[in-house]
Amino acid sequence: MRNEYRRLRRVQSQGRGRYPDGDKPGSGPSGNCVCPSCGYKTGHIRGSPCNTRTCPKCGARMTRE
Repeated sequence: MRNEYRRLRRVQSQGRGRYPDGDKPGSGPSGNCVCPSCGYKTGHIRGSPCNTRTCPKCGARMTRE
């Protein structure tokens, strides 16, 4: 019983975490901001999240590509 518990703990601790593919919320300084409504693209500005910007064409909030 004790060996099974140790084996189970070892297996559980080897997970890859919440974001196994590397798609973390802070995606770095590169990339584009995209409007989900009209598809307008613009370059991402470092230090400024895309969701704080609005699309100049339709006024919707932009998302990260």
